[in-house]
Amino acid sequence: MNAEVTQLAQSGTVQANGQELYYEVHGDGPALVLVMGIGYDSSLWTLAQVPALSTEFRVVIVDNRDAGRSSRGGTPYTIADLADDIAGLLDVLEIPRTHLLGLSMGGMIAQEFALRHADRLDRLVISGSGAAPARSAVDPIRIWSWVKAHDPGGEVFGGQQLAALFSTTFLRNRQAVQDTTALLASNPYPMGPEAYARQAEAYLQFDALDRLGTVAAPTLVLVGEQDLLTPPWIAREVADAIPGARFEIIRGAGSSHVVPIERPEDFNRLVSDFLAGRQPHEERVPSGR
Repeated sequence: MNAEVTQLAQSGTVQANGQELYYEVHGDGPALVLVMGIGYDSSLWTLAQVPALSTEFRVVIVDNRDAGRSSRGGTPYTIADLADDIAGLLDVLEIPRTHLLGLSMGGMIAQEFALRHADRLDRLVISGSGAAPARSAVDPIRIWSWVKAHDPGGEVFGGQQLAALFSTTFLRNRQAVQDTTALLASNPYPMGPEAYARQAEAYLQFDALDRLGTVAAPTLVLVGEQDLLTPPWIAREVADAIPGARFEIIRGAGSSHVVPIERPEDFNRLVSDFLAGRQPHEERVPSGR
């Protein structure tokens, strides 16, 4: 955590696309925006991705509307609106082009950004994300949204999240579960049920599958072998729809939906090598700072 603090170059809130968005900028180099998934804020990126990736990139993390220190959405919105939020943030930060990495719903936002703001995008990384939840008659996110609204104590909701997002290896490590539960419970900016419901509706209405053939940016699609929420065949559907996309499955222990947390070294290596255009075993040279 100390490394993350020393790399913080800029932070605050900006008015963008009608929202007040909290952001942080870490490091120097080509711009890289990290977009978090449903129900969580950007602080999860600071556990492992910001310290590693900011040695090569100017890493921008942002709280989506309805999350963390950003404004509450108030009215219904779409994944396209969230993608436009990112574009508005880039405008304020005077970043003309960027790499983009999205996890889960953040990967959906990244897909929509690639479609709506192609001229602003260099390379695209999508992790643990589908492209067409709107086509499913039943989706776990709808169930979670109902539980969130009817579980004041949060124990059932939290248990469902842990069971679906993390690996069997993690769930059998009682200390890790206890520590992670305490970490999440200590978040000073928790998401309430109304905000979660708005993000859930945006998620559930998303369908970009038939449009992904127009994505021009070099793309890496990542997924954990043991991802229960977005299994590999769903991620493969995304990769197959994007021309020339590279598809990687992170295998073995800890290869869950949240591979950036459970397998950070493997995840960060794949991301940084792809964004820098390196071959898998090519030596990485940190940017001079």
